Amino acid sequence: MPLFRFLMICLCTCALLCQAGCGPGYLDVGKKIPATDENRAVFQVVQAYHAAVEAQDIEAIRGMVSKKYFENGGTTDDASDDYGYDKLMPRLAMLLKNVKRLHLAIQLREIDVAGDTAWCEYFYSGRTLISEGNTDQYVKTDDSIRMRFAREGGHWMIIGGL
Repeated sequence: MPLFRFLMICLCTCALLCQAGCGPGYLDVGKKIPATDENRAVFQVVQAYHAAVEAQDIEAIRGMVSKKYFENGGTTDDASDDYGYDKLMPRLAMLLKNVKRLHLAIQLREIDVAGDTAWCEYFYSGRTLISEGNTDQYVKTDDSIRMRFAREGGHWMIIGGL
C-alpha cells in the first residue's frame, strides 16, 4: 500500500499546516474543536478518505473502512436497502466508474470521541466531471456528513457514513 502511506504522509503534513493557520489548540477555523491527539487522529482519517476519493483510489478507501461497516440506506424502517462492507466497495467502484475528475472541499463541524468509538461531522462541497455516453458534465454537490469510526488495532477505521 505505498500510495496509501504516501497519501497519509501528505495529509498529516497538510493537517499540521492547516492547524497552524487555525490558531493554537484548535482543528477548525471557528475554534470550537480542540486539537487533541484523538480529534486530530479522527480528522486525519477524514482527510485521507477525501484525498482517496479525489484520487479515485478504491484500494486506499478499502484500507480505511472496517469490515464492520454498516449503512441503513437512509431508511430506518426498511431493511431492504441496508448494506455492509461487502456491498460498499462495489457501490463505490460503480459510483466512480463515470467520474473523470473530482474535487472536494471539507469544513469540519464537530468531532466526538468516546473510548474506542467516534464520529465526525463535516460539510463538503465539490465539483465532479462526469462522463455519460459522449457527454461530459460538471456536477456540483454539497452536503453535511456524519462519519462514524471504531478503533481497531490502534487505528481509527470508518464504520459508517460514507
